[in-house]
Amino acid sequence: MTIISSKSQTILLNIGIPTFIKRENLGQKSSKSIIFHKRDKVLALLLKPLEKYSKEEQSLFISIMNTMSSRNSKNEELSESFDLKSDKQLNEIIQKKYNKSEIIISFGLKAKLDIDVIQAPSLSSIISNPNLKRPLWEKIKKTLTN
Repeated sequence: MTIISSKSQTILLNIGIPTFIKRENLGQKSSKSIIFHKRDKVLALLLKPLEKYSKEEQSLFISIMNTMSSRNSKNEELSESFDLKSDKQLNEIIQKKYNKSEIIISFGLKAKLDIDVIQAPSLSSIISNPNLKRPLWEKIKKTLTN
């Protein structure tokens, strides 16, 4: 940041050029939206709606979900907001949506949850690093066999 003299500040002010602008929220939000994508008994947690992902990410997501649900499953996508600093509130939201027979998989969402969740890397990470697929498939397989 450059510091200008008081004389330069006065001149700029007189010709209508502000030397600084106060920002309202610095681009930070106190809450964040989370997307619940439900198919059969599988609940996926996404950071944005599925249609906002690239076609390649959408295809990957659908193929992962198809391994855990039927092909003719009922799809449901819901959006919820939660306090970014509170994993407790996220736990409560998931508990409302969660049924003991469901599998929950979280794509790129880092949170400490009280329930068993398959923690998956983000869809873009999986696409950029195919080596991340194998551990994810192993976690899914282990969850499905239990």
